[in-house]
Formats: sequence, C-alpha cells, structure tokens
Amino acid sequence: MAERRLQVTSRLGLHARAAANLVRVASRFQSSLTLQRLDGKREEADAKSILSILTLAASRGTALRVVASGVDEQEALDAVVGLFSRDFDETEKSGADFSQAREELRCKGLGVSEGVVIGRVLRLQEGTREVYRAVIDEADLEHERRRFRAAVRLSRRQLETIKDRAEKELGRGHAYIFDAHLLFLEDAKLTRDVEDYIVRERANAEWAAKVVGDRLLSIYTEINDEYLRERGSDIEDVIQRLLANLTGEVPKYPNLSGDAVIVSPDLLPSTIAELNLNHVKAIATDAGGWTSHMAIIARGLGLTAVVGLRDFYQRTRTGDQIIVDAQRGEVVLHPSKATVDHYRLTAHTAGAPAVADGVEPGPVATLDGNQISLRANVELPSEFQAVRDFGACGVGLFRSEFLLSRPGLMSSEEEQYETYKSLAEAAGEHGAIVRLFDVGGEVGPDLKERERNPALGLRAVRFGLRNKQIMRTQVRAILRAAAAGRLSLVVPMVSDVADVRAAKQILHEELDQLAAAGDASFSKVQIGAMIEVPSAVLTAENIAREVDFFELGTNDLVQYTLAVDRGNDKVSDWFRTLHPAVLYGISRTLKAAQEAAIPVIVCGEMASTPAYAVLLVGLGAVDLSMIPATIPRVRAVLSQINAADAREVAARCVGLATADEVEELVRTEFRERWPELFPPNTLPKPIGTRLEF
Repeated sequence: MAERRLQVTSRLGLHARAAANLVRVASRFQSSLTLQRLDGKREEADAKSILSILTLAASRGTALRVVASGVDEQEALDAVVGLFSRDFDETEKSGADFSQAREELRCKGLGVSEGVVIGRVLRLQEGTREVYRAVIDEADLEHERRRFRAAVRLSRRQLETIKDRAEKELGRGHAYIFDAHLLFLEDAKLTRDVEDYIVRERANAEWAAKVVGDRLLSIYTEINDEYLRERGSDIEDVIQRLLANLTGEVPKYPNLSGDAVIVSPDLLPSTIAELNLNHVKAIATDAGGWTSHMAIIARGLGLTAVVGLRDFYQRTRTGDQIIVDAQRGEVVLHPSKATVDHYRLTAHTAGAPAVADGVEPGPVATLDGNQISLRANVELPSEFQAVRDFGACGVGLFRSEFLLSRPGLMSSEEEQYETYKSLAEAAGEHGAIVRLFDVGGEVGPDLKERERNPALGLRAVRFGLRNKQIMRTQVRAILRAAAAGRLSLVVPMVSDVADVRAAKQILHEELDQLAAAGDASFSKVQIGAMIEVPSAVLTAENIAREVDFFELGTNDLVQYTLAVDRGNDKVSDWFRTLHPAVLYGISRTLKAAQEAAIPVIVCGEMASTPAYAVLLVGLGAVDLSMIPATIPRVRAVLSQINAADAREVAARCVGLATADEVEELVRTEFRERWPELFPPNTLPKPIGTRLEF
C-alpha cells in the first residue's frame, strides 16, 4: 500500500469536470485508489467513481490523503498526485492546440449598446460556483444558521459599497439595481427559506442557499416576457454573492489593458460595477438581451455591447484580437488584416456617447421640406439629460418598467410621481409620453400562478385592467406629475377598442377623484394606443377615433406579426423587420391615423436605424422616437434626402412578396440614390451571410 497527502489547489476544487479527469487517470491502473478527507469529516471516495468523488465536496484548500493498493500502486499514486499538481489539466491549452481555429470567425448576436470597436479579448468567467451538500449534526444547526446570517450581513455591506460607487460613477438611475439586490437580502422568502432548509434537511448553508436560489430562478426561466425574465439575473447575482461569502472566496478581477473587450458567458450587474471599466472598450456575452441590466448599464456607460452569442466564450482565449460591431450585431474573432483595415474606418473608442457641439434641437427638414420630429426613447432617469444633449423633441416613449424594483412589489405613488415629474421637466415644451406598465402576471398578487404563454396572456393593458389598483396608482401619479410639464400616457398592447375604452374610464375616474379631493396639483393628459399586435392594425381606424395619438412599436409589431420571439436566438433569422406584412401593418396604421387627423410616433429599432428611418419617412411617418445617442446620425441622414425619393422606394417595397426581395431592393436603391450616406455595412445583409456563425 502507498499513500500521499496533498491539497486541492484548483480554483473550482474537485468539481465535476475535474472529477471526470481523475476517474480517467485512476481507471488506467489495476490498483484501487481511495481519497480520504483529513479535516475530521471522515468521508472517503473511490477515485474510479465520479459520484463517489463528488460526495467528498472537496473545495479549494481541502486536504486529502490518497491511498493506492495493488500491483501497480506506486505508478497509480504518482499519476494521481501529478494530476492534482496540474490542477486536473484544466489550465488553458497551448496556442498550438488552437491552430486550426485561427481563421477569421464571425458570430451573430444582438447589439444592445451601439458602437464598433477593435480590441483584445479578456475572458471573464462567471456563473454558478460548485456547491456540495454536507450533513450538519443536530448540535451544529444553530451555528450553521448564524454562519448564513453573517454571510447575509457581509453581502449587504458589500452591496451598499457597490451602490455608493454606482451612484457616483453610473448615476442614480443605475444604482437602483443594487437597491433591488439589497431588498432581496431583506426578503424573508429568501432568508427564511434558506434557514428553514438548513434545519429541516440538516444541510450546510451553501447547499441550502443554492437550492432555494435555484427554486426562485426556475420561476424566472418560465417567463416569456423578455424584461421580467432578465430580472432572474438579479436573484442569481445575490445568490452567487452569498455563496462567495459563505465559502470565503474573494473575486479576483484581472488588471485591464487599454483595449480590453470583456468576453463572458454572462455578466452580473454587480460584477460590472466592481470592475475598473476605465480601459474596457466593449462587452460580448453568450447570454443576455436588450432589457438585461447588463445591457442597460452598458448603454448608460457608452460601452459597445453585443449579447446572445451562444457558445462564443468557449471559442476565445484572452489576448485574441476581436472586433465588436453592435450596429450589425456581430463579433469578429481573429479578424484578417483586410477586415481590421476596413473596420478601422468606423471603429471608435469606448466611453460615454459623444455629444456633438452645437447640436441642433427641434425637427429635422428633408431636402424637399418635410419636417420630421426626432424624439427620445428613455427608460432610466440617468438618461433624461441625454434628451437635451442630443436635441430630441421631447420623449417619445418612457418605458416605466424600471419602477418595478422587484417581483411583486410596485413603487409607491409618491415614488412614481417624483420620477414622472423629473421626466416632464427634462422633456421640456415637446413633452413626454409614459407607457403604462408593460408587464404580465409576474408582477402582482398572482405571482405563483404560472401562465403557459405569458407573452400572449394576462399582460400589458390586460394585466392593468385585471389589477386595476396598480393601473390607478400609476395613472394618478402621471396626472399629478403633468402639473409640472407636458405629459401623455400610452396604453400598451391594445387589441381592440374595448381595451382603450376601459383604460380611458380609469383615467377619467382618477381625474374626477383628484378634482373631488380639491387637489389642484394635477392636469389632464392625452391618451394614446400602442399599435403592436395584428388585431390593432386591422382595427386601427376604429381605435383612432378613441385616442389622441398612436404609438407604433415596431419591435413588438414584427414579433407578433411574424410570430417570432425577438429574444430567442434560435429563430432570429425569421425576425425580419422588412417583411412585407410588417410594412403593410405600418402603412395601414399611418393611413388610419392620417384619416383621423391624429399623430403617430414610430418607435423601436426601425426608427433608430438610418436606413429604416428613411423607409419610415417614405411610408408617411413624420414623428420618430429612438435611443438618444442615435438622433444625430438619423438627423444627418434625413437632412440629406428627399422625402419624395423615400416615398418611391417605400411604395415599391410594399408591393414585393418576401423580406429577401425587400432587402435586396433597399440595398440596390439606397446604393444608387444615396451612396455617400449608406455604405454597404449600414444596409441589410443578404440572408446567406446572415446565417453565418
């Protein structure tokens, strides 16, 4: 018999992948191999059984005894000890192993924060820590509960520090994210359930926190609503922080070089806030969506970001050259010299979006005199200043969902009032349009009742009409804030006139109540309808007679018209903005509004994209709302075209049969009519290249 003492030095400990490598090595020998813990827990494991190894729960620093017995025991012992010394062969492979992957690789994702940058990969691994179950003696249960409470207190102090830094560097509009994290730590649903699990199952605090966290996360994975589904990352963030503090692991972030592009499976909000971002140029992640907090923070910081890249992280190494092109929703790994030279013409360094000197406020005029209003889409108070900075004609869409600080808890009327008041003041004479909460059953009293398809279920106006007190509170706050400036409200996801009439009734009742209470600090507001589902398009003439304006949401209009989830990358190639059915819906809506003599504000990615904005003008749009930083670019393009030319191109597009035909016509016509305005990379890509990965 031969034996040796050693210590687990691998950062992740003896986890599943390391255990699998150990089994492969041990199984090459005839001798039996046993691992024994030396910390008094008396556990031992068969080194040839992966399940047996995992029961050791041997994290980094765990002391073990390796015992070999048999005809080749010394060779077996040396091989196992060598594997431990090499950290289970999990270090990054040499460059020679990647020789075949050095050719240029283009991967498609979703651009969530604009820009084009060239830099070097900095891999940042996050995600679930390896956590194992331990059985706690009855006499030690109270100690285990106290250990969990201490981790909660430490997590709270850390988050308060992060929140203070976020307020200074990112602004209060982003720091609210960490308010939500602090509230999670105070929520008995989390803390009580973890302590109950410790006692009931006699489990270690790490395991209990993971089990409870996984249960909460499972609720979010079933949510189809993109915005609320992304809030699951906040729960994950808090759970990961608790686990780190329970295990004593301190996050170590590398020093960032001057051209760092962070590549990660995902990035949690607190990680971004803790990183030194002075040298970060861009972010590229496998997961994430437009409404993830990572995307929101990236936009606020002006960091170029592309998300939803699936398994891109596994294809990279720290130091690889990379191009991140958020305009095209694409990253290029190992770009060729020709590709780099091409992108150097358009790349910019990261940082807050530049505000041009002497930004011209107000509408933009086309060459033939058409006046086009350019409004701002905003979702956080920290973006209010950008409304003025980029010369927006007020706020065309305020996404109020950030006021949902956590599931099941609505901001108070007073908190909402203060936000809407600030919005009205920032929007100035052009005013702002507040979208009523576009949420579903994931918020409110029926949180435990899962819908089979929330995206088509009790959401938006339907949710508000079923939970009228929530809608009344928001409407009342808007009415009060309207005394400070020009505010309007828009009802999301209306499907017919009945939805509009029901919402108007609540508006009128709240007006009457404020008047009866003798409160002079309120004002009437205009009410509009979001046109984003096919039934609203088909009945637009009827709806137009009931409202003061239309808000045409192109993102959801594409999604619902084509039955394509815009957050699902598996069907992203079917999400075709220039599909003839989408163009028909836009055209019909604009005509219905024109006949009723009401305005239409077109919002969404179409309005933010110069080529699509030209088509919208050609279809008859005169009021566009977009991300504030894109306003100067759209303004510059529209000021150099004739609306009559745009109408000719749009008329031909509407008559085509497929999205491919429309995109090809756009490429051809735009290159011929406005070659200096639309380089090839600013126009829709042919479908063949879109499918590249």
